[in-house]
Amino acid sequence: MDARWCSVCCTNHAAGLVCPGELLATGPEAPGWRVNVSTSVGVEAYGVLIAQCGDVWRARILTFPNVLWKAPGIEGTMKFVGGSATEAADHAIAFIRRHCHERGYALRNARSLNPLMTVPGRSIAGRVLGPSPRKIRFLPIRFGSVQASEPGGTGNLSETGLYVITESPFAPGDPLSLLLRLKTDAIDLNGQVIWMTKEHFVGRPPGMGIVLATPPTNYLDYVKALP
Repeated sequence: MDARWCSVCCTNHAAGLVCPGELLATGPEAPGWRVNVSTSVGVEAYGVLIAQCGDVWRARILTFPNVLWKAPGIEGTMKFVGGSATEAADHAIAFIRRHCHERGYALRNARSLNPLMTVPGRSIAGRVLGPSPRKIRFLPIRFGSVQASEPGGTGNLSETGLYVITESPFAPGDPLSLLLRLKTDAIDLNGQVIWMTKEHFVGRPPGMGIVLATPPTNYLDYVKALP
């Protein structure tokens, strides 16, 4: 059966297959991948946005800063679905690569922008990681290579990591000491930077994604209790 862009889910699936539905986001949409592309009209930046949709994930493609790619022949933006953030993003990235190959465009400086796009089973600082649900919460936090002295704020929290908003992010691989301040408590954390950006994206200020090393019980209890 020929694949076609579905007017309901806006994905490219074969006729007769079960449609996943509208794929409405149930969590925040965030940048997951970006690449600079040499096109016939100059250099453009393409990106992939990822969002959770119930039990699955969706990815959408945009030309920066804010032009979402439309699905051909229907009303709506094209979407790519997967069982994880990585799987959905991989489908969208493959589409971008085919699109550029067919037109003779050169891809340059591709990079991942989201800690959810780690390969399942990847080991960081001796721990095996998998996707962990993120909770959106802004809290004051301090960080540093030795002492937690630099001010910042959290963009989101999970049981395995967090996103720190800062204009001066550390480099991927750098170890960090962190001090997370709650209303009635302060929690000492240790972690490692796994990605960073100094650029301002839609819905994502500059900062760094951090994987935590052995998060303490009071931190895990706090994150689990967040709605």
